[in-house]
Amino acid sequence: MKKIILYNFLLLCFAYADIYTGYVKTIDMSFCMSECSEYYLEDEQGTPLTNIMFPDAFDPLLYIDRFVTVQGEEYSCIECSAIDIQEISLSYECNDPVSCFVDPCEVAQECQLNTPVECTSNYCGGCYADFYDLNGNLVDCYSQSVLPCDDLGDLFFGWCDMYLGVAIVNGECQGVSGCGWSANGIDYSDAFFNSFSECESACLNESYVCEDIQYDYDQLHSGLYTECTNDVDCMSVWGDCGVGLGGCHYAINESLYNQNLVDGLVSQWLENDCMEWVCDCFDLPGSVCNDGACELAYCLEENPAGCFSTGCSQGYACIDYEEAGDCVPSTCYCDEYFGTWYCTEDCNGGTCFELGDVNYDANINIVDVVTIVNIILGLSTYTDLSDVDLDGTVNVIDVIILVNRILN
Repeated sequence: MKKIILYNFLLLCFAYADIYTGYVKTIDMSFCMSECSEYYLEDEQGTPLTNIMFPDAFDPLLYIDRFVTVQGEEYSCIECSAIDIQEISLSYECNDPVSCFVDPCEVAQECQLNTPVECTSNYCGGCYADFYDLNGNLVDCYSQSVLPCDDLGDLFFGWCDMYLGVAIVNGECQGVSGCGWSANGIDYSDAFFNSFSECESACLNESYVCEDIQYDYDQLHSGLYTECTNDVDCMSVWGDCGVGLGGCHYAINESLYNQNLVDGLVSQWLENDCMEWVCDCFDLPGSVCNDGACELAYCLEENPAGCFSTGCSQGYACIDYEEAGDCVPSTCYCDEYFGTWYCTEDCNGGTCFELGDVNYDANINIVDVVTIVNIILGLSTYTDLSDVDLDGTVNVIDVIILVNRILN
């Protein structure tokens, strides 16, 4: 009888738990130094609703910046309160869904879990491909692992005085404070230690191991090595997941990429017997420069956009439509679902011409020499292609270089 009463009581409490919908956000600054001050819910207009607490059964990283439905009861901390989550799920019933160019599940990367999953597209707050196991549980297919000795020097954990523990900061063991152990949507709790001695023993005296090799390998394929100005700066390369190191493909800056360092890491990976899995990859895709960073583009052909976007090879200059008369689109976008490019309907994308080809006929000959001489004498109009040595002036040196090029 007591069991039945207790069961009914718990069922009644759950039935009357508060229900909220909104976007999960992290708290950067709070006067409340407790578990009540790590996360909060925000409505679709950006107005804070209530603080929330995640129990150990739920991974907060799956829900940060996502539109969710939360069920729970208020829990009081020392200086504030929060909703103690009993149930949480991603919601698809937002009032202002995003209009996506393609179905997110159609272009999502393959789930990296060795278990059957189903993909569901979600348009609340972005274009999301959410994966669920066969029991309907939300799973993380692309979780970013945090290692105990990861350097947290570039991370910010919020304007709070709550002591988080000891971690590696700029190569040294230091005490760290903040509002919680998450930063930029990633849980870094595994990188913290209870004491300086634990930190120093685990991190400052350890040898070069598989995790370090993987980290250094990832660094050589990201950040500085992917910076670009035009598409011509970028190159697609194969990863080394055939031996379990890295991914299938990377887009990097061709002039900055250090193949020798990469090969050295692969050798150390094999020498340390680090291989645990291998991959099966599609053909090598193309690469483009997008917002200053090289990215993979899974389109069948090269980007047809003009050179003001894609760039020119050394010894060539980009000439606009008004001078050359070639109608080339200025911007193109790769539709990875269909594997084709979609371009803007304009003509001023620019065409690459060899320096010295001042009459735009795709040939360097005596006609170009005569034209440059006329430019020097003021008889013809200056063009960007007439400055063959790129010194900022058109003179006899440019003529000599062009003549030598014709003779050779």
